[in-house]
Amino acid sequence: MKSLIPWRNKRESAAPVVWVDDWFDRSWENPFEAALSPLFGPRFGGVPTVDVAEDKNEVTVKTELPGMTEKDIDLTWYNGVLRIRGEKKSEKEEKKKGRYYRECSYGSFSRDIPLGDALDWNGATAKCKNGVLTVKMPKTEHSRKTIEVKVN
Repeated sequence: MKSLIPWRNKRESAAPVVWVDDWFDRSWENPFEAALSPLFGPRFGGVPTVDVAEDKNEVTVKTELPGMTEKDIDLTWYNGVLRIRGEKKSEKEEKKKGRYYRECSYGSFSRDIPLGDALDWNGATAKCKNGVLTVKMPKTEHSRKTIEVKVN
């Protein structure tokens, strides 16, 4: 695809060309999502990034959700997939002498994180502090055991 886009000036940044190229490739996979991704996609803060860490006893999922509180977030667990949903609404209205100002904003997201069935959702804990959501899920007893496989 890059061969179809002319290179005008070597001093210009290649970042816009790469972004357009990526958008064009994604538009063949899912045209509706590709059309809206510049407005709502992860590049512009629409879908939060997620950090997943695992140790011997539990899996920890962290995501940054600035400006959101516990009441704005919904967590569900189904078939080994953790779904994090969030919705934020804000309205600002200002009435002064001879001037009226109103601004509304709305945003929502949903992110599915496949983690497998070896976690105990009933023992999960979640907290949201300073815009960072932390979900901890203990592993089941079966998943804590390691099996050694010998190779001949």
